[in-house]
Amino acid sequence: MPFTHRALALPLAGLAILLSGCKEPTASTATPVVSEVPATLTGELSSQSPINLNDGSRTQSFDLQLQGGSLYRVESSGALNQPVLLLLSEQGELVSGPRNESLFLQPEKDGRYRLAVSGRSASDYGPFRVELSTGELTNDGELQPEADILGRLRAGSSNNGNHYSLQVAEKGLYELVMRSAEFDTVLKLRGNGINRTDDDSAGGTDSRMLTMLPEGSYQLIASGIDTSVEGVYSLSFKRWEMPEGVTLGDGDELRLGVDATGMLTGHPQTYRLTIEQSGLLQVSMQSDDIDSLLELSGLGVNARDDDSGGGHDALLSVVVEPGTYRINAAQHGNGEGVFTLRTELTEVAQLDGRIAPGETRVGRLSEGQPTTVALPIEQPGRYRITLRSSDFDAMLGLQGQGLEEQDDDSAGGTNAQLELYLGAGEYQLINSTYGDQGTGNFVLSVSAAL
Repeated sequence: MPFTHRALALPLAGLAILLSGCKEPTASTATPVVSEVPATLTGELSSQSPINLNDGSRTQSFDLQLQGGSLYRVESSGALNQPVLLLLSEQGELVSGPRNESLFLQPEKDGRYRLAVSGRSASDYGPFRVELSTGELTNDGELQPEADILGRLRAGSSNNGNHYSLQVAEKGLYELVMRSAEFDTVLKLRGNGINRTDDDSAGGTDSRMLTMLPEGSYQLIASGIDTSVEGVYSLSFKRWEMPEGVTLGDGDELRLGVDATGMLTGHPQTYRLTIEQSGLLQVSMQSDDIDSLLELSGLGVNARDDDSGGGHDALLSVVVEPGTYRINAAQHGNGEGVFTLRTELTEVAQLDGRIAPGETRVGRLSEGQPTTVALPIEQPGRYRITLRSSDFDAMLGLQGQGLEEQDDDSAGGTNAQLELYLGAGEYQLINSTYGDQGTGNFVLSVSAAL
């Protein structure tokens, strides 16, 4: 259940605390005992505050009347940088902590306890605010969207974890976040063809999944990195609004010549594309958010590209025959981002030994066998010549009229490109592979004068 907060400003009691967990000398004090929760505790560490004997940091403490078996949450804020929180019994025995910034308390019995707030080092000073609230543990059961709960892992059970069922009434984008200040969290999601695991995507040792979920039931396992961990965690399940313009869902059909916008949320998405006539298929994946990775397969085609579209965008140029193909949109790394897929099919002629400015032709290389193509130039000017292949690492050479040029990867990825001034006359283009290794189809294009 969500925590509720109600402010209750209280005075402070300053006592020296041994943060190593050793017993604190007991002392009588006139400071009021905090017995009403939720409460807000405020204070400030200064050079006048009591000193911790173990590290020289400053400390202030609060007396709390707590109920055994109840779960309490302590969260700090304010100018004091990452304060250290620690709970001791009335006899000075360690009950919970030390932890930075937040702390969960679950005392075994009713009684008076002491909450200490200390600096991380002897030089940490400043005002702080501590929120003390209660909560309930939910270690299993059904979770609906907008659930925000607390759970506890017991030692020896973290691999199996705590099991929840998720109910999704409407297909959409959903976020799951598991956080703990006490152990390294792991989230596992199963059901409806989904099998995902996440460890640290929420930052640090916290877990996060942002994913498209079709309507249905799922199993969620909240666990730790190994069987020895135990402690309290928070778990939230929320629906996200899809970013504006995103219309593409996993498994959808693409249409030639129509741009489609999708969103990646940490795992690839696959789409179908139907080709009705032979030609040169170009598929591009562009994004300002992610490093694109594009794959195309079907009817003897198995192509993959990373950066041929320039920057972090992907581009595939493949000769295809009529049939159904699968396009896989993925990314390098984690995170989420919006992307645009563009598909275009053009008719192209086979390379016959000559190519003219403004033309695009397709050819094929045999292992270790470069091809030579004549390029006649009638109008002097600057020209761009590009050699692309999804089958091999392209090498492009140009000879003639006193020139001898070569390029490997200037077109992005493993594609080659020359852009240079050519005078009138005939030139030879040499299409080959890097190291004379590799075989497959290629696309050769020469621009009109730029």
